[in-house]
Amino acid sequence: MAMIRFLILGAGGAVPTPTHCPAAYWIDLDGLGILMDPGPGAIVRLVKSGRADAGVDAIGTVLLSHLHPDHSADLVPLLFAAHSPACQNPDPLRVFGPVGLKDLLARLRGIYGSWLDPRSRPLEVTEWDLDGPPLSLPGGGRVTPFPTRHPQDRLSRQTLGYVLEDGAGKKIVYSGDTEPCAALKDAAHGADLLVVECSTPDELATAGHMYPTAVARLCREARPERVVLTHQYPAAARTDLVAALRPHYEGAVHQARDGDEFSLGLPA
Repeated sequence: MAMIRFLILGAGGAVPTPTHCPAAYWIDLDGLGILMDPGPGAIVRLVKSGRADAGVDAIGTVLLSHLHPDHSADLVPLLFAAHSPACQNPDPLRVFGPVGLKDLLARLRGIYGSWLDPRSRPLEVTEWDLDGPPLSLPGGGRVTPFPTRHPQDRLSRQTLGYVLEDGAGKKIVYSGDTEPCAALKDAAHGADLLVVECSTPDELATAGHMYPTAVARLCREARPERVVLTHQYPAAARTDLVAALRPHYEGAVHQARDGDEFSLGLPA
């Protein structure tokens, strides 16, 4: 059966709280396990969740929206763990991300050397070509990146969101970190589930991020079936963000916390 399970391992931003750790998501897409945006502590939280029975060996595909540390820091623990003889998965470890990913990994290897070389499996690193084809998955699903707008630096030279579709065409859209932009609106149009950042309440809105009135405007235009608010800094996590959206948008909205899980194609 075609299906997607989307587990939020980290619903916060760079500043963690007890209920909102930095970004991390585990996706079961037609039986394929995908780790998306492995921020600090992502690997430990995944193993503790019980969703990855084989531990680190369960991770076959990694997606990065951008290279800021709160979305990528656990690349080092992941690769270091994969170097251990305790990890025996022989299948390729595939890492997909924005332009700059290969440079980041080269710099990390300059620090750690061969400790970051997986012992039993090849490492395949791909920087997305946004004009190229999507990533096709077993079972007919696919992953398609799209460009977003977020502050860049010499390593994080491109920022992305993702459209994840199962074999039946059910669609989850993940915004990554972004301010309002046309590409996000187009990608989110008619999504079965939109997982969108809402970093701050309106009164603390900052460039490069979303906030309640911006999310509400996006949802009115894109008309997703369900909306999940993630990437909440402490002030946002303390705020009733659903209530903040209500004067501007009446659709189904959920304010995420660590451990929340959403399903398409199966009973929730």
